[in-house]
Amino acid sequence: MITNLQPLNKIGQLICLLLLPACMLSGCAFTQQMAQEDLLEPYYHGDSEAASEILADDYDHNLPFLLDAGMVRFNQGEFAQAYTLLNESEAEVKNDETESDVYAASKVVGEVIMNREFMNYEPRTSDTVLINMYKAYSLMGMGKIDKARVEFNRTMERQRRAVEEYKDEIRELNHEAKQQQAKKRREREAERDDAAPELDITRITQAATSSVHDNMPQISKWSGYGDFVNPYATYLSGLFFCVNGEVASDYTKCNTMLKRVSGMAPDNPYVAHDVAMSQALVEGKATESTTKPTVWVLFENGLAPKVDEFRLDLPLFIFDSHGAVSTISFAMPILETRDEALPYIFVTNGTKLYRSELLCNFDSVMQAEYKALLPITISKAVASTATKALAQVIAQQSGGELAGLAAGLFTSIMTQADTRSWLSLPKNIQLVRVPKPKNNTLQIKAPNGTTIANILLPDSANALVHIRIPTAGSMPYINTIPFGTNYK
Repeated sequence: MITNLQPLNKIGQLICLLLLPACMLSGCAFTQQMAQEDLLEPYYHGDSEAASEILADDYDHNLPFLLDAGMVRFNQGEFAQAYTLLNESEAEVKNDETESDVYAASKVVGEVIMNREFMNYEPRTSDTVLINMYKAYSLMGMGKIDKARVEFNRTMERQRRAVEEYKDEIRELNHEAKQQQAKKRREREAERDDAAPELDITRITQAATSSVHDNMPQISKWSGYGDFVNPYATYLSGLFFCVNGEVASDYTKCNTMLKRVSGMAPDNPYVAHDVAMSQALVEGKATESTTKPTVWVLFENGLAPKVDEFRLDLPLFIFDSHGAVSTISFAMPILETRDEALPYIFVTNGTKLYRSELLCNFDSVMQAEYKALLPITISKAVASTATKALAQVIAQQSGGELAGLAAGLFTSIMTQADTRSWLSLPKNIQLVRVPKPKNNTLQIKAPNGTTIANILLPDSANALVHIRIPTAGSMPYINTIPFGTNYK
Protein backbone atom coordinates (compact mmCIF):
# COMPACT_ATOMS: atom_id res chain seq x y z
CA MET A 1 0.00 0.00 0.00
CA ILE A 2 2.73 2.48 0.93
CA THR A 3 4.59 1.83 -2.33
CA ASN A 4 1.46 2.51 -4.34
CA LEU A 5 0.88 5.81 -2.58
CA GLN A 6 4.36 7.20 -3.24
CA PRO A 7 3.60 8.42 -6.78
CA LEU A 8 0.43 10.03 -5.47
CA ASN A 9 2.38 11.74 -2.70
CA LYS A 10 4.80 13.14 -5.27
CA ILE A 11 1.89 14.38 -7.37
CA GLY A 12 0.35 15.93 -4.27
CA GLN A 13 3.63 17.69 -3.55
CA LEU A 14 3.72 18.95 -7.13
CA ILE A 15 0.17 20.26 -6.85
CA CYS A 16 1.02 22.06 -3.61
CA LEU A 17 4.23 23.49 -5.03
CA LEU A 18 2.33 24.88 -8.01
CA LEU A 19 -0.86 26.02 -6.33
CA LEU A 20 0.42 27.49 -3.06
CA PRO A 21 2.32 30.46 -4.57
CA ALA A 22 -0.42 30.93 -7.17
CA CYS A 23 -3.09 31.18 -4.47
CA MET A 24 -0.93 33.53 -2.39
CA LEU A 25 -0.34 35.86 -5.34
CA SER A 26 -4.00 35.73 -6.33
CA GLY A 27 -5.07 36.55 -2.80
CA CYS A 28 -2.63 39.46 -2.57
CA ALA A 29 -3.94 40.99 -5.80
CA PHE A 30 -7.54 40.52 -4.60
CA THR A 31 -6.75 42.21 -1.27
CA GLN A 32 -5.23 45.23 -3.03
CA GLN A 33 -8.28 45.67 -5.23
CA MET A 34 -10.62 45.32 -2.26
CA ALA A 35 -8.75 48.11 -0.46
CA GLN A 36 -9.15 50.30 -3.55
CA GLU A 37 -12.89 49.59 -3.71
CA ASP A 38 -13.31 50.30 0.01
CA LEU A 39 -11.82 53.76 -0.49
CA LEU A 40 -13.75 54.57 -3.64
CA GLU A 41 -17.20 53.45 -2.53
CA PRO A 42 -17.71 56.46 -0.20
CA TYR A 43 -15.83 58.74 -2.61
CA TYR A 44 -18.24 57.89 -5.43
CA HIS A 45 -21.16 59.04 -3.29
CA GLY A 46 -19.53 62.21 -2.04
CA ASP A 47 -19.01 60.85 1.48
CA SER A 48 -15.81 62.73 2.17
CA GLU A 49 -15.76 61.89 5.87
CA ALA A 50 -15.84 58.12 5.34
CA ALA A 51 -13.11 58.33 2.69
CA SER A 52 -10.97 60.42 5.06
CA GLU A 53 -11.30 57.82 7.81
CA ILE A 54 -9.82 55.20 5.50
CA LEU A 55 -6.92 57.46 4.53
CA ALA A 56 -6.29 58.38 8.16
CA ASP A 57 -5.23 54.78 8.88
CA ASP A 58 -2.06 53.12 7.68
CA TYR A 59 -2.40 51.65 4.21
CA ASP A 60 -0.16 50.06 1.62
CA HIS A 61 1.33 52.73 -0.62
CA ASN A 62 0.91 50.73 -3.81
CA LEU A 63 -0.28 51.80 -7.22
CA PRO A 64 -3.02 52.25 -8.31
CA PHE A 65 -4.43 52.77 -4.77
CA LEU A 66 -1.96 55.62 -4.30
CA LEU A 67 -3.34 57.42 -7.38
CA ASP A 68 -6.91 57.17 -6.12
CA ALA A 69 -5.85 58.35 -2.66
CA GLY A 70 -4.27 61.41 -4.29
CA MET A 71 -7.47 62.16 -6.20
CA VAL A 72 -9.63 61.82 -3.11
CA ARG A 73 -7.45 64.31 -1.26
CA PHE A 74 -7.36 66.65 -4.25
CA ASN A 75 -11.15 66.76 -4.53
CA GLN A 76 -11.42 67.30 -0.79
CA GLY A 77 -9.30 70.42 -1.21
CA GLU A 78 -6.44 68.84 0.76
CA PHE A 79 -3.97 70.02 -1.85
CA ALA A 80 -0.77 69.48 0.16
CA GLN A 81 -1.66 65.84 0.87
CA ALA A 82 -2.78 65.33 -2.73
CA TYR A 83 0.54 66.68 -4.00
CA THR A 84 2.51 64.39 -1.68
CA LEU A 85 0.58 61.29 -2.79
CA LEU A 86 0.84 62.16 -6.47
CA ASN A 87 4.54 62.92 -6.08
CA GLU A 88 5.00 59.49 -4.55
CA SER A 89 3.09 57.99 -7.49
CA GLU A 90 5.34 59.78 -9.96
CA ALA A 91 8.41 58.41 -8.18
CA GLU A 92 7.13 54.89 -8.92
CA VAL A 93 6.68 55.83 -12.59
CA LYS A 94 10.24 57.18 -12.77
CA ASN A 95 11.56 53.96 -11.22
CA ASP A 96 9.97 52.03 -14.08
CA GLU A 97 11.32 54.46 -16.68
CA THR A 98 14.91 54.24 -15.41
CA GLU A 99 15.04 50.48 -14.82
CA SER A 100 17.82 48.54 -16.53
CA ASP A 101 17.26 46.57 -19.72
CA VAL A 102 18.00 43.34 -17.84
CA TYR A 103 15.40 44.08 -15.17
CA ALA A 104 12.85 45.14 -17.80
CA ALA A 105 13.45 41.88 -19.66
CA SER A 106 13.00 39.89 -16.44
CA LYS A 107 9.62 41.55 -15.92
CA VAL A 108 8.50 40.47 -19.38
CA VAL A 109 9.54 36.89 -18.59
CA GLY A 110 7.75 37.08 -15.25
CA GLU A 111 4.62 38.34 -16.97
CA VAL A 112 4.64 35.36 -19.33
CA ILE A 113 5.37 32.72 -16.69
CA MET A 114 3.17 34.15 -13.93
CA ASN A 115 0.67 36.92 -14.64
CA ARG A 116 0.70 40.69 -15.21
CA GLU A 117 -1.82 41.20 -12.38
CA PHE A 118 0.58 39.81 -9.80
CA MET A 119 3.35 42.25 -10.68
CA ASN A 120 3.72 45.94 -9.81
CA TYR A 121 1.13 48.15 -11.48
CA GLU A 122 2.52 50.33 -14.25
CA PRO A 123 0.41 53.45 -14.99
CA ARG A 124 -0.78 53.87 -18.55
CA THR A 125 0.67 56.54 -20.82
CA SER A 126 -2.41 58.72 -20.30
CA ASP A 127 -2.09 58.32 -16.52
CA THR A 128 1.47 59.63 -16.36
CA VAL A 129 0.46 62.92 -18.01
CA LEU A 130 -2.39 63.36 -15.53
CA ILE A 131 -0.13 62.77 -12.54
CA ASN A 132 1.90 65.85 -13.45
CA MET A 133 -1.22 67.85 -14.33
CA TYR A 134 -2.90 67.19 -10.99
CA LYS A 135 0.36 67.95 -9.19
CA ALA A 136 0.39 71.35 -10.90
CA TYR A 137 -3.30 71.81 -10.10
CA SER A 138 -2.59 71.02 -6.43
CA LEU A 139 0.26 73.53 -6.34
CA MET A 140 -2.09 76.20 -7.69
CA GLY A 141 -4.48 75.34 -4.88
CA MET A 142 -1.64 75.90 -2.41
CA GLY A 143 -0.83 79.26 -4.01
CA LYS A 144 2.61 78.06 -5.14
CA ILE A 145 2.45 79.55 -8.62
CA ASP A 146 6.16 79.33 -9.43
CA LYS A 147 6.25 75.62 -8.61
CA ALA A 148 3.00 75.12 -10.52
CA ARG A 149 4.67 76.71 -13.55
CA VAL A 150 7.48 74.13 -13.39
CA GLU A 151 4.97 71.29 -13.05
CA PHE A 152 2.85 72.46 -15.99
CA ASN A 153 6.02 72.55 -18.10
CA ARG A 154 6.69 68.99 -16.97
CA THR A 155 3.12 68.06 -17.89
CA MET A 156 3.61 69.17 -21.47
CA GLU A 157 7.06 67.60 -21.68
CA ARG A 158 5.62 64.37 -20.27
CA GLN A 159 2.90 64.41 -22.91
CA ARG A 160 5.38 65.10 -25.71
CA ARG A 161 7.70 62.32 -24.57
CA ALA A 162 4.83 59.93 -23.93
CA VAL A 163 3.58 60.31 -27.50
CA GLU A 164 7.05 59.68 -28.93
CA GLU A 165 7.82 56.77 -26.62
CA TYR A 166 4.39 55.34 -27.24
CA LYS A 167 4.91 55.29 -31.03
CA ASP A 168 8.44 53.90 -30.62
CA GLU A 169 7.19 51.13 -28.33
CA ILE A 170 4.55 50.00 -30.80
CA ARG A 171 7.04 50.09 -33.69
CA GLU A 172 9.69 48.23 -31.67
CA LEU A 173 7.38 45.52 -30.37
CA ASN A 174 5.86 44.90 -33.80
CA HIS A 175 9.35 44.58 -35.29
CA GLU A 176 10.44 42.24 -32.49
CA ALA A 177 7.33 40.07 -32.94
CA LYS A 178 8.07 39.65 -36.67
CA GLN A 179 11.69 38.73 -35.93
CA GLN A 180 10.64 36.13 -33.36
CA GLN A 181 8.16 34.57 -35.78
CA ALA A 182 10.81 34.36 -38.51
CA LYS A 183 13.29 32.83 -36.07
CA LYS A 184 10.79 30.17 -35.01
CA ARG A 185 10.09 29.26 -38.62
CA ARG A 186 13.81 28.89 -39.38
CA GLU A 187 14.33 26.72 -36.30
CA ARG A 188 11.44 24.43 -37.24
CA GLU A 189 12.69 24.06 -40.80
CA ALA A 190 16.25 23.33 -39.65
CA GLU A 191 15.45 20.73 -37.01
CA ARG A 192 12.31 19.12 -35.65
CA ASP A 193 12.22 17.06 -32.46
CA ASP A 194 9.13 14.92 -32.90
CA ALA A 195 9.15 13.92 -29.24
CA ALA A 196 8.89 17.49 -27.92
CA PRO A 197 5.69 19.49 -28.39
CA GLU A 198 6.11 23.02 -29.69
CA LEU A 199 3.64 25.89 -29.72
CA ASP A 200 2.53 27.48 -32.96
CA ILE A 201 2.31 30.97 -31.46
CA THR A 202 1.61 32.58 -34.83
CA ARG A 203 -1.59 30.60 -35.41
CA ILE A 204 -2.74 31.03 -31.80
CA THR A 205 -2.19 34.80 -32.01
CA GLN A 206 -4.08 35.00 -35.30
CA ALA A 207 -6.98 33.07 -33.79
CA ALA A 208 -6.95 35.28 -30.70
CA THR A 209 -6.93 38.50 -32.75
CA SER A 210 -9.82 37.31 -34.90
CA SER A 211 -11.82 36.18 -31.88
CA VAL A 212 -11.26 39.42 -29.95
CA HIS A 213 -12.49 41.55 -32.85
CA ASP A 214 -15.46 39.22 -33.47
CA ASN A 215 -16.52 39.35 -29.82
CA MET A 216 -15.75 43.03 -29.23
CA PRO A 217 -16.88 44.81 -32.42
CA GLN A 218 -17.22 48.10 -30.56
CA ILE A 219 -13.43 48.50 -30.64
CA SER A 220 -13.50 49.31 -34.37
CA LYS A 221 -15.62 52.39 -33.59
CA TRP A 222 -13.31 53.80 -30.93
CA SER A 223 -11.41 56.94 -31.84
CA GLY A 224 -9.40 59.40 -29.81
CA TYR A 225 -7.70 62.75 -30.16
CA GLY A 226 -4.83 63.38 -32.57
CA ASP A 227 -1.46 61.94 -31.52
CA PHE A 228 -3.03 60.64 -28.29
CA VAL A 229 -3.03 64.14 -26.79
CA ASN A 230 -5.09 64.75 -23.67
CA PRO A 231 -7.10 67.97 -24.27
CA TYR A 232 -7.66 68.50 -20.53
CA ALA A 233 -3.96 68.59 -19.68
CA THR A 234 -3.20 70.74 -22.72
CA TYR A 235 -6.02 73.19 -21.97
CA LEU A 236 -5.23 73.67 -18.29
CA SER A 237 -1.52 74.10 -19.01
CA GLY A 238 -2.20 76.62 -21.77
CA LEU A 239 -4.67 78.59 -19.69
CA PHE A 240 -2.18 78.75 -16.83
CA PHE A 241 0.45 80.40 -19.03
CA CYS A 242 -2.07 82.97 -20.30
CA VAL A 243 -3.36 83.98 -16.89
CA ASN A 244 0.07 83.86 -15.22
CA GLY A 245 2.10 85.08 -18.17
CA GLU A 246 5.39 86.79 -17.33
CA VAL A 247 7.15 87.01 -20.69
CA ALA A 248 6.09 87.00 -24.33
CA SER A 249 7.00 83.31 -24.72
CA ASP A 250 4.40 82.40 -22.09
CA TYR A 251 1.65 83.90 -24.24
CA THR A 252 2.98 82.22 -27.35
CA LYS A 253 2.99 78.90 -25.53
CA CYS A 254 -0.53 79.53 -24.27
CA ASN A 255 -1.79 80.47 -27.72
CA THR A 256 -0.30 77.35 -29.32
CA MET A 257 -1.83 75.03 -26.71
CA LEU A 258 -5.28 76.60 -26.76
CA LYS A 259 -5.42 76.53 -30.56
CA ARG A 260 -4.60 72.85 -30.41
CA VAL A 261 -7.43 72.25 -27.92
CA SER A 262 -9.80 74.26 -30.08
CA GLY A 263 -9.08 71.85 -32.91
CA MET A 264 -10.06 68.96 -30.64
CA ALA A 265 -13.13 70.73 -29.21
CA PRO A 266 -14.26 72.81 -32.19
CA ASP A 267 -17.80 73.32 -30.91
CA ASN A 268 -16.80 74.70 -27.50
CA PRO A 269 -17.44 78.48 -27.50
CA TYR A 270 -15.53 78.99 -24.24
CA VAL A 271 -12.34 77.56 -25.71
CA ALA A 272 -12.82 79.80 -28.75
CA HIS A 273 -13.05 82.80 -26.39
CA ASP A 274 -9.82 81.69 -24.69
CA VAL A 275 -8.09 81.39 -28.06
CA ALA A 276 -9.14 84.96 -28.91
CA MET A 277 -7.81 86.12 -25.53
CA SER A 278 -4.48 84.36 -26.09
CA GLN A 279 -4.17 85.78 -29.60
CA ALA A 280 -4.73 89.30 -28.29
CA LEU A 281 -2.07 88.75 -25.63
CA VAL A 282 0.42 87.49 -28.22
CA GLU A 283 -0.20 90.47 -30.47
CA GLY A 284 -0.08 92.95 -27.57
CA LYS A 285 -3.64 94.03 -28.35
CA ALA A 286 -5.37 92.90 -25.18
CA THR A 287 -8.44 94.98 -24.40
CA GLU A 288 -10.85 95.14 -21.49
CA SER A 289 -13.27 92.86 -23.34
CA THR A 290 -10.67 90.11 -23.78
CA THR A 291 -9.03 90.34 -20.34
CA LYS A 292 -11.80 91.36 -17.96
CA PRO A 293 -12.03 89.41 -14.66
CA THR A 294 -13.16 85.90 -15.45
CA VAL A 295 -14.17 82.67 -13.73
CA TRP A 296 -13.36 79.34 -15.37
CA VAL A 297 -15.51 76.46 -14.10
CA LEU A 298 -14.11 72.98 -14.77
CA PHE A 299 -16.68 70.25 -14.20
CA GLU A 300 -15.26 66.73 -13.80
CA ASN A 301 -18.24 64.55 -14.57
CA GLY A 302 -18.95 60.85 -13.89
CA LEU A 303 -16.41 58.05 -13.95
CA ALA A 304 -13.82 57.02 -16.52
CA PRO A 305 -13.88 53.47 -17.94
CA LYS A 306 -12.90 50.64 -15.64
CA VAL A 307 -11.05 47.53 -16.76
CA ASP A 308 -12.89 44.21 -16.69
CA GLU A 309 -11.87 40.72 -17.74
CA PHE A 310 -13.08 39.20 -20.99
CA ARG A 311 -12.53 35.45 -21.47
CA LEU A 312 -12.78 33.25 -24.53
CA ASP A 313 -11.53 29.84 -25.62
CA LEU A 314 -8.89 29.42 -28.31
CA PRO A 315 -7.52 26.39 -30.11
CA LEU A 316 -4.11 25.35 -28.79
CA PHE A 317 -2.01 24.79 -31.90
CA ILE A 318 0.93 22.54 -30.97
CA PHE A 319 3.34 20.90 -33.41
CA ASP A 320 3.59 17.13 -32.95
CA SER A 321 1.62 17.13 -29.70
CA HIS A 322 0.16 13.98 -28.22
CA GLY A 323 -1.35 15.87 -25.30
CA ALA A 324 -5.04 16.06 -24.49
CA VAL A 325 -5.27 19.85 -24.20
CA SER A 326 -7.02 21.14 -27.33
CA THR A 327 -8.14 24.60 -26.22
CA ILE A 328 -6.91 27.30 -23.86
CA SER A 329 -8.91 29.80 -21.83
CA PHE A 330 -7.72 33.22 -22.91
CA ALA A 331 -8.16 36.27 -20.64
CA MET A 332 -8.13 39.82 -21.99
CA PRO A 333 -8.53 43.20 -20.25
CA ILE A 334 -11.43 45.17 -21.75
CA LEU A 335 -12.60 48.72 -21.07
CA GLU A 336 -16.12 49.06 -19.71
CA THR A 337 -17.53 52.57 -19.88
CA ARG A 338 -19.29 53.98 -16.83
CA ASP A 339 -22.00 56.58 -16.43
CA GLU A 340 -21.84 60.34 -16.25
CA ALA A 341 -23.30 62.07 -13.21
CA LEU A 342 -25.12 64.76 -15.21
CA PRO A 343 -25.37 65.55 -18.92
CA TYR A 344 -24.29 69.14 -18.15
CA ILE A 345 -24.56 71.88 -15.54
CA PHE A 346 -25.71 75.48 -15.60
CA VAL A 347 -23.71 78.33 -14.07
CA THR A 348 -25.22 81.73 -13.36
CA ASN A 349 -23.32 84.83 -12.28
CA GLY A 350 -26.51 86.67 -11.37
CA THR A 351 -27.15 88.16 -14.81
CA LYS A 352 -26.94 85.29 -17.27
CA LEU A 353 -27.24 81.50 -17.38
CA TYR A 354 -24.33 79.58 -18.96
CA ARG A 355 -24.34 75.90 -19.92
CA SER A 356 -21.25 73.71 -19.63
CA GLU A 357 -19.72 72.39 -22.85
CA LEU A 358 -17.51 69.34 -23.44
CA LEU A 359 -13.78 69.97 -23.17
CA CYS A 360 -12.39 66.43 -23.00
CA ASN A 361 -13.86 62.93 -23.19
CA PHE A 362 -11.78 60.54 -21.09
CA ASP A 363 -13.59 57.59 -22.65
CA SER A 364 -12.01 58.56 -25.96
CA VAL A 365 -8.56 59.13 -24.45
CA MET A 366 -8.48 55.69 -22.82
CA GLN A 367 -10.17 53.85 -25.70
CA ALA A 368 -7.70 55.22 -28.26
CA GLU A 369 -4.77 54.07 -26.15
CA TYR A 370 -6.35 50.64 -25.61
CA LYS A 371 -7.07 50.21 -29.33
CA ALA A 372 -3.55 51.20 -30.39
CA LEU A 373 -1.97 48.80 -27.90
CA LEU A 374 -4.40 45.95 -28.62
CA PRO A 375 -2.01 43.92 -30.83
CA ILE A 376 0.65 44.06 -28.11
CA THR A 377 -1.89 43.19 -25.40
CA ILE A 378 -3.08 40.17 -27.37
CA SER A 379 0.48 39.01 -28.08
CA LYS A 380 1.46 39.17 -24.41
CA ALA A 381 -1.73 37.44 -23.26
CA VAL A 382 -1.27 34.68 -25.84
CA ALA A 383 2.37 34.15 -24.88
CA SER A 384 1.48 33.93 -21.20
CA THR A 385 -1.53 31.62 -21.55
CA ALA A 386 -0.06 29.36 -24.25
CA THR A 387 3.21 28.92 -22.36
CA LYS A 388 1.34 27.70 -19.29
CA ALA A 389 -0.82 25.43 -21.43
CA LEU A 390 2.28 23.94 -23.07
CA ALA A 391 3.69 23.23 -19.61
CA GLN A 392 0.44 21.43 -18.83
CA VAL A 393 0.82 19.26 -21.95
CA ILE A 394 4.42 18.40 -21.08
CA ALA A 395 3.49 17.65 -17.46
CA GLN A 396 0.72 15.34 -18.61
CA GLN A 397 2.95 13.51 -21.08
CA SER A 398 5.74 13.00 -18.55
CA GLY A 399 3.81 12.65 -15.30
CA GLY A 400 0.39 11.37 -16.27
CA GLU A 401 -3.12 12.68 -15.72
CA LEU A 402 -2.60 13.92 -12.16
CA ALA A 403 0.49 15.92 -13.13
CA GLY A 404 -1.51 17.40 -15.99
CA LEU A 405 -4.31 18.22 -13.53
CA ALA A 406 -1.88 20.02 -11.22
CA ALA A 407 -0.49 22.08 -14.08
CA GLY A 408 -4.04 22.73 -15.33
CA LEU A 409 -5.17 24.08 -11.97
CA PHE A 410 -2.10 26.32 -11.85
CA THR A 411 -2.85 27.59 -15.37
CA SER A 412 -6.48 28.28 -14.44
CA ILE A 413 -5.54 30.33 -11.38
CA MET A 414 -2.80 32.27 -13.12
CA THR A 415 -4.72 33.01 -16.33
CA GLN A 416 -6.29 36.29 -15.36
CA ALA A 417 -6.41 39.69 -17.03
CA ASP A 418 -4.90 42.65 -15.23
CA THR A 419 -7.98 44.68 -14.30
CA ARG A 420 -6.25 47.32 -12.20
CA SER A 421 -6.67 50.98 -13.17
CA TRP A 422 -6.93 54.53 -11.86
CA LEU A 423 -10.63 54.36 -11.02
CA SER A 424 -11.35 57.84 -9.62
CA LEU A 425 -10.82 59.71 -12.91
CA PRO A 426 -13.80 61.45 -14.57
CA LYS A 427 -15.72 60.27 -17.62
CA ASN A 428 -15.53 63.73 -19.17
CA ILE A 429 -14.54 67.30 -18.38
CA GLN A 430 -16.84 70.18 -19.20
CA LEU A 431 -16.05 73.89 -19.23
CA VAL A 432 -17.89 77.09 -18.43
CA ARG A 433 -16.33 80.54 -18.80
CA VAL A 434 -18.20 83.44 -17.20
CA PRO A 435 -17.43 87.08 -16.38
CA LYS A 436 -16.64 87.36 -12.70
CA PRO A 437 -19.66 88.83 -10.84
CA LYS A 438 -19.17 91.87 -8.63
CA ASN A 439 -20.72 90.11 -5.64
CA ASN A 440 -18.21 87.23 -6.03
CA THR A 441 -21.00 84.62 -6.07
CA LEU A 442 -21.85 81.91 -8.56
CA GLN A 443 -24.77 79.51 -8.56
CA ILE A 444 -24.44 75.99 -9.97
CA LYS A 445 -27.60 74.28 -11.20
CA ALA A 446 -28.54 70.85 -12.53
CA PRO A 447 -30.28 70.52 -15.92
CA ASN A 448 -33.67 70.36 -14.15
CA GLY A 449 -33.01 73.71 -12.45
CA THR A 450 -32.19 72.32 -9.01
CA THR A 451 -29.47 74.28 -7.24
CA ILE A 452 -26.35 72.17 -6.73
CA ALA A 453 -24.31 74.78 -4.90
CA ASN A 454 -23.86 78.48 -4.22
CA ILE A 455 -20.17 79.34 -4.52
CA LEU A 456 -18.36 82.26 -2.91
CA LEU A 457 -15.41 83.18 -5.09
CA PRO A 458 -12.01 84.28 -3.80
CA ASP A 459 -11.18 87.96 -3.76
CA SER A 460 -8.89 87.89 -6.78
CA ALA A 461 -8.98 89.23 -10.31
CA ASN A 462 -9.84 85.80 -11.72
CA ALA A 463 -10.81 82.46 -10.29
CA LEU A 464 -10.89 78.81 -11.18
CA VAL A 465 -13.74 76.67 -9.81
CA HIS A 466 -13.27 72.91 -9.78
CA ILE A 467 -16.44 70.79 -9.48
CA ARG A 468 -16.30 67.02 -9.16
CA ILE A 469 -19.47 64.91 -9.24
CA PRO A 470 -18.58 61.20 -9.55
CA THR A 471 -22.08 59.67 -9.69
CA ALA A 472 -25.68 60.78 -10.15
CA GLY A 473 -27.09 62.15 -6.90
CA SER A 474 -23.72 62.28 -5.11
CA MET A 475 -22.61 65.25 -3.06
CA PRO A 476 -20.35 67.47 -5.19
CA TYR A 477 -16.73 68.23 -4.34
CA ILE A 478 -16.14 71.95 -4.97
CA ASN A 479 -12.91 73.92 -4.72
CA THR A 480 -12.15 77.52 -5.66
CA ILE A 481 -8.67 78.74 -6.55
CA PRO A 482 -7.45 82.34 -7.08
CA PHE A 483 -6.21 82.37 -10.64
CA GLY A 484 -3.58 84.94 -11.58
CA THR A 485 -3.56 88.68 -12.08
CA ASN A 486 -0.93 89.04 -14.80
CA TYR A 487 -2.95 90.23 -17.77
CA LYS A 488 -0.66 92.55 -19.77
